[in-house]
Amino acid sequence: MKAAAVVVRWRGGDEVDRCLRSLLAQTGRHLSRIVLVDSGSGDGGAERLAAAFPEIEVLALAENRSFAHAANTGAAATTEELIFLLNPDTELEEAAAATLVEALEERPRTAGVAPLLLNPDGSGQDLWQLRRLPTVARLATGRSGAPAFSTPPTTATAVAQPAAAAWMIRREVWRALAGFDETFAPAWWEDVDFCARMACRLGTPDFPADHGFVVVPRARVRHLGGSSLGELDRAAFLTAFTGNLLRYAAIHHPKNLPLIRTGLRWSLAGRALIRPRHAGIYLAVRRGI
Repeated sequence: MKAAAVVVRWRGGDEVDRCLRSLLAQTGRHLSRIVLVDSGSGDGGAERLAAAFPEIEVLALAENRSFAHAANTGAAATTEELIFLLNPDTELEEAAAATLVEALEERPRTAGVAPLLLNPDGSGQDLWQLRRLPTVARLATGRSGAPAFSTPPTTATAVAQPAAAAWMIRREVWRALAGFDETFAPAWWEDVDFCARMACRLGTPDFPADHGFVVVPRARVRHLGGSSLGELDRAAFLTAFTGNLLRYAAIHHPKNLPLIRTGLRWSLAGRALIRPRHAGIYLAVRRGI
């Protein structure tokens, strides 16, 4: 089996160079293609990277519609059996790509795999990366799903919702779910929605997988984190995050949406009291719910 890497970039710094170099070092039998999607950055980065990395296909989008749209565009530009979706601030450790491909070869009815994400200092990001799907209670307090593990897994283990900072997924699964929902704009919650939609279809007659994601700790990827987030101020991030949380709730927990809205209002009011420096932001987002 072969994988195509799809890296989505929106502005950020030169961390994408390290990502692309680490991918190029692992191209071969398992990783055959690398596509960089520049999501309307408008900073000259797409042109610079196309010149610096002639082996890589660069797709320059005219505007930043959403991370989901850019990822879908990159996936549609490839034909390999596996799609290796990566954030631009990731860097593969030795043999990570091959390890993930081999893990899927060994598990023909598993939808996808994820590496273990590490901080630049080598400590784990598992509490952030590997999660359960969110409950109504967590949504009502403005949170994503609870961490799936108290300590990093040491063997390949099922996980309901790994962060899409690094995913390898079967194309047939991606196609069956029509990729990411592009209404989650500009970013956040599209990966949670994907995993929730997938969970509803696993093992059904018309779906190509019986099992969801498996985290493979032998595959390790360094993750700086916040590359694109650094381009947004706190208000823009919280507005987008909360809006997409409510969109997710409306799709997956419609009967509980009024409860979730009420809980969010109280949660934001509480944060405004605890963090008076940012109270104006919390209260502005609260008014928008």
